[in-house]
Amino acid sequence: MSDAPPEVVAAKRLARKTLEAVVYGLVVALFVAGASAFLELSGRGTLYTTKHVLFWVGFALLAYASFQLRPPSPRGSNRPDSDRFVTSGDDRQKKADTTVGGRRETRLERLVSWLPPVRWFAIAPDDRFSVHAKLFLAAVFMLALSMAMEFVFGIARPGVASVAAVFIG
Repeated sequence: MSDAPPEVVAAKRLARKTLEAVVYGLVVALFVAGASAFLELSGRGTLYTTKHVLFWVGFALLAYASFQLRPPSPRGSNRPDSDRFVTSGDDRQKKADTTVGGRRETRLERLVSWLPPVRWFAIAPDDRFSVHAKLFLAAVFMLALSMAMEFVFGIARPGVASVAAVFIG
């Protein structure tokens, strides 16, 4: 047993969960960015399309994760026929459910748990944020990276910067 107060234990638990979610989001975002950059740099030699791939994949992933994170409808819970549209007879929806509690560790979660910041402490699969919450965070990272590529690093369509310089300067 720990001598720490319950508030400290809860704060440490939340910090571990948050660190694991951040590393998960970064791994997904960097994988998409790296794969797109590799394919683009092997062809054209610019990162213009990678910026757009990050934006559109991030936008689509944000929409998907937001849809999956929505709470269940309170109206549909008391209707007797509401369950027949959720499952298709063999409970595939319940098996694929990735909410917190009673779930297995995914392959990507195993990879993330092997990476250095997360490998220093153990998190049970039931104690993690849901996969959809982590995908939401990955989408935010992708959109932020796309914005940074455009506004900070100046990656734009070839020739646009010189046209903008004529009008601005």
